[in-house]
Amino acid sequence: MQLWMHGLLDADNDRRKEPYYHGDLIRLIASHPDFIFLLYPISGHGHALESILQNLRELRARLPSQNVDAVLLAWESSTLVSAFEKPLRRERKSQYKAQLQAWAGQGSDWNNTLAIIDQLEALAESGVAVITIAGNGGRGMVNTFSFARGVVTVGAIEDELGDFVSDNALVDRHEQAAYFALRVDSENGEPKGYDLDGDGCTDIPLSSLSGHRAGRQDYPARSWPPLKGSSFAAPRALKKILLEGRSQRGCR
Repeated sequence: MQLWMHGLLDADNDRRKEPYYHGDLIRLIASHPDFIFLLYPISGHGHALESILQNLRELRARLPSQNVDAVLLAWESSTLVSAFEKPLRRERKSQYKAQLQAWAGQGSDWNNTLAIIDQLEALAESGVAVITIAGNGGRGMVNTFSFARGVVTVGAIEDELGDFVSDNALVDRHEQAAYFALRVDSENGEPKGYDLDGDGCTDIPLSSLSGHRAGRQDYPARSWPPLKGSSFAAPRALKKILLEGRSQRGCR
């Protein structure tokens, strides 16, 4: 779990990953001065899908007293498109979900996925904007969370990621999925940190970098390799959905 979720970005090119988890990076891309994030981290104990399911149940139970505008599930439970039909058809989502139910009835471990789909559908029906990811299995895979009614599935806008990020008829929109961390300098040319989402604001301060040291000035202009995946397209979509065309109001 730690290897999957930690160490995705090397902003200062020192060959050591920065101490930002998967969810931290997603939040940086989705950030806006008007947004408040409620975090539901995966516990690390037991199966990740069990933890996600419990989090969604807790979130729904709190809705009467804690208003939520949107939920972003940047996780996948993917399988082969060919297990259903190729190409997939948007109007047949309910049949694909029924196929999962049939597999679960035959002893396959799809019960947690089905329960998560039910929770996502219930959230969408209650008026919450629910966003999930296309998945990173390439064109031949489908994230079964995209079977949920009312859920917005987000893939990559970059053609170069076509063999990495899944794309099919159930993907509702495409957004930027590859990001470079770009150095932000002060007016006198002193490096201040790195901007991840392209708004010109410092998302990652120098003090958080693995290669930070007092007096260092030779921070690279951008990170390499880029951060990429449908998990990073989805927060871009969430931000656009919530802002509804409004622009950024300066840096935090």
